[in-house]
Amino acid sequence: MTLLRRAITMPLVTILMIVLLVSGPLLLVGAGVVGLATRSSRPPRTVALTLAYAVIELRTLVKVLSGNRNCDQLIQDFLVSAYAAVRRILDVDVALESGSATPETIPRDEPLIVLSRHCGPGDSVLVAWLLAVEYRLQVRVVLKAVLQCEPVLDLAGEFGCLCFLSRGDRARRQIRSLAESLVGGQAMLLFPEGANFSWPRWRNAITQLRSTGGLRAARRALRQSHTLPPRSGGAAAAVAGAPSANLLVLTHNGFCADGRARPWWQLPIHRQLLVRTVVVPAARVPPPKRLERWLERTWTQVDAWVAAHVEEP
Repeated sequence: MTLLRRAITMPLVTILMIVLLVSGPLLLVGAGVVGLATRSSRPPRTVALTLAYAVIELRTLVKVLSGNRNCDQLIQDFLVSAYAAVRRILDVDVALESGSATPETIPRDEPLIVLSRHCGPGDSVLVAWLLAVEYRLQVRVVLKAVLQCEPVLDLAGEFGCLCFLSRGDRARRQIRSLAESLVGGQAMLLFPEGANFSWPRWRNAITQLRSTGGLRAARRALRQSHTLPPRSGGAAAAVAGAPSANLLVLTHNGFCADGRARPWWQLPIHRQLLVRTVVVPAARVPPPKRLERWLERTWTQVDAWVAAHVEEP
């Protein structure tokens, strides 16, 4: 299955990236005309970022195919290039809130489990950049299996930096196995919400909680309209696999004014992603069986922080 997938995705994506770069000047001119007509810089910025991604993708793919199997270096180079493109083209940067954990206060004698808010396409890249570059950690990211269609991610997963999840119990076993392999200086990045925030997902989550008898959880989710209800299965599996790991709770104010959903095609411009990080020592982390209630309380705090750091319409 893996060979068949790569036989399709790698040539297809490579050809697509080359076509984009060859037609780049024409696309930029066309986007510039549209931008003038709509009095918006977003069209040319969107095309420019797409071309930058094509360059980064092809360059990373060449490194991998030429024998570079240093997963941490490949991921760091990819993230540094991606963040530089985002800053230069979109004028978007990442800033740590005062009082957040600093690189010096991050414990490095034991592994770290990072529980991050997930809101909007692209935030996972900037969160991973913060962990790998600013905090100088070796990042292991848990992703959906569908992202294996992206060749660079697919190959990085084979090297051990990424974990593509199956469903149900098998996914929890994958997370636990990855957590068991962690050592000091390494961080596993998890997104307890399971998906980017969107209003349909938020409503569906509340409906599902009600239908399964979780009326208390449904009422709480109804009050917390900036985040999706967290799922504890993955976090519990990670804690079970690495009981000595510290936790890092990470939240941010999102890519749009109200901190919630935005159309995937509407790239943010002139925005600062404000990030708050809090270290939870391993001694204060509940055991896996009691993690669900702790995660619910923690995500109530995450939701309140987001609500306090966005621009309400």
